[in-house]
Amino acid sequence: MRVSVWPILFSSRVGFGRHSAAITLALLLAGSLTAAQVGGKPPEVSTARAHLQAGQRALEAHNLREAKAQFELALRANPNLAEAHVALGIAEFQSGDSGRAISHYRRALELQPNAFSAHYNLALAYLREKDIKDGLAELERATALNPRHADAAYNLGLVLLELGRPAEARRRLRQARALESDRPDIAFNLIRAELETRQLAPARQEADAAARTFGNDPQWRAAVGNLFLEHGQPAEAAEHLAAALKLQPEAVEIRRKLAAARLEAHDPAGAVTVLGAPTSPEDHYLLASAHFLLRHLVEAEQESRLALAPEPREPRYLLLRARIGQRLGEHAAALEILRQASELAPQWSEPHYSAAVSYYLQRRYAEARASLGRALELDPRSARALFLYAATLVNEGKNREGEAYMHRAIALEPSNARFRYHLGALLLRDNRPLEARQAFEESIRLKPDFAPPHYQLGKLLARANQLEPAARELEIAIRYQPDLAEAYYQLSRVYARLGDNAKSQRALVAFSQLKKEAADESGEFMEEVRKQLELQ
Repeated sequence: MRVSVWPILFSSRVGFGRHSAAITLALLLAGSLTAAQVGGKPPEVSTARAHLQAGQRALEAHNLREAKAQFELALRANPNLAEAHVALGIAEFQSGDSGRAISHYRRALELQPNAFSAHYNLALAYLREKDIKDGLAELERATALNPRHADAAYNLGLVLLELGRPAEARRRLRQARALESDRPDIAFNLIRAELETRQLAPARQEADAAARTFGNDPQWRAAVGNLFLEHGQPAEAAEHLAAALKLQPEAVEIRRKLAAARLEAHDPAGAVTVLGAPTSPEDHYLLASAHFLLRHLVEAEQESRLALAPEPREPRYLLLRARIGQRLGEHAAALEILRQASELAPQWSEPHYSAAVSYYLQRRYAEARASLGRALELDPRSARALFLYAATLVNEGKNREGEAYMHRAIALEPSNARFRYHLGALLLRDNRPLEARQAFEESIRLKPDFAPPHYQLGKLLARANQLEPAARELEIAIRYQPDLAEAYYQLSRVYARLGDNAKSQRALVAFSQLKKEAADESGEFMEEVRKQLELQ
């Protein structure tokens, strides 16, 4: 018996899957010790076994009433027949009476402590009753007694997944796959376990290998795609969802999931192509999101209004409408919309974070921190909320306090090159150039094509009179971001100090075409934070 089919995992929201007659028979035979094996059959044993067999036939025919009657007759003839207790427990379980089933399984184990079938079925009954602790213990006993039972290993893996123990679940699901390699449910949940242990490369490998066997099933392929999407791997999600949509072009939900994956993978143009002509509020919302990322604000606003017209109380739609308003500079309207969204979804951190963005851009830093405080109460692991909290403090000259929040953000996202860059900018404002240089170098290591840290490192090198390395860093900054005006300004000064007046003049002309005057470090920090907010 399996806990569930592959798309629906065991949880408090779902029950158990089918319990086939073939599996029932196997469970009854597994681990049994009969009177015949110890030398002869007394008359009551023969009678009991005749009723047991008759009950088994009735169970295979899905006649639960007759099956229970026969199993009860078997127990009248021989109350100590463990197999009959297991069989009656299975019949009661299939009838929906888990309590009575548990009683019979326990009695069977009193008579025969090492009966695999009793331990395994008792586990399933406990799990149906939401008794996860006892269900897990019985599954562990069952797999110890019969390590080659694929269903037992599989269900144990599922329970461990639900308990947040994915590393142990991974081992059990691999065990199940080794025993039955042709099951899509095992493949699906093994991919899930790999993802939940952050084993991304093995998860991709498992998915690719399983797709060669199960990839022609659009529902399986879509479920795997959704699994990658839920675990923050939109590129892999899009690959599987695109394959599913190709197999089932009329599947509206798969199309929407694919569009969502394209959006998360920073491919808004791809999302527009996938969506085609919108037919529902959700389609309009996704299309508005794509246009927003493409900076097509007029189209984004139109699609957002079309999404909200039939669903004016959908918090996600309201949030997007507010973010479009922010981009258009309509902060008062955006804040009102965000207030509505937070009332409709009081446990959602996003409206509070977005309100903080509006407050920040209006330089209302104390109000921004109040909104960020609430966002962090709801989502303490929000690195971007910690980052913005740090930015509000830095802009008020509270550099050391801001630094503490910046380090917390970096601890949550240690590979975020932008956070490292902003830490360097903060340290520079705090007159700590050596530490700032280390932060800029780390940012460059994490993302070599990110222009701002090259620019800032160039400035530091110029201050240290290391002019040729400074020129190289500033040239790299311009190569990766040709509109980075301040880099041209600094480069013109470095070229002049190197005696190359022609290059200096060309750099100054380029700067003047982009910007009229150079910004100080405070203005640069504010501008880079604004750009960071636009990327979120």
